[in-house]
Amino acid sequence: MKGQKDSSLHVPQAFIDMIGDHFLEAARYLREIQDAHPDEFLAIAKDLGIGRRKAYHLAQLDRSFHALGIAPDRLRRIGWTKLSLLAPYVDADNVHELLKLAEAVTAHELKMHLRGHAIDPDTRAVVMYLDKAQFEIFEKAILTAGAIKQHKGLLYKEAALIRLLSAIVSD
Repeated sequence: MKGQKDSSLHVPQAFIDMIGDHFLEAARYLREIQDAHPDEFLAIAKDLGIGRRKAYHLAQLDRSFHALGIAPDRLRRIGWTKLSLLAPYVDADNVHELLKLAEAVTAHELKMHLRGHAIDPDTRAVVMYLDKAQFEIFEKAILTAGAIKQHKGLLYKEAALIRLLSAIVSD
């Protein structure tokens, strides 16, 4: 098609179909593409049906874990979400300790531990589904209350939301 850039590298459909269960293989493939054909990397990620962020995380995952000699079955059981959290921190000296931790806690608890925050066992998750107009109001309010916009997300949104709610209930 005119106007569309076709990737000169072809991604087999069978590979696209198995990416979820075989994220380690996808991670290896993406890292190899990133190293050998960096200009094709994002096009290949699109062909695989994954976003830019996930593609970079998967490539980093392979870069961090491939040479450490960890059984692939163990890595698969831990899952790509936790492994992507560990990837920036892991090395030959701490890999076994960090993997053991990842096997014992939730992804949120792992993230908090890696950031050096205490893990509160009574933490609760709240999921909200907001339409575009509602989210714009939510975002404006929590940015006003101290949250920080970063990339496509918001940092410190929990603390900002609690500040707003505390002001309402303490009146």
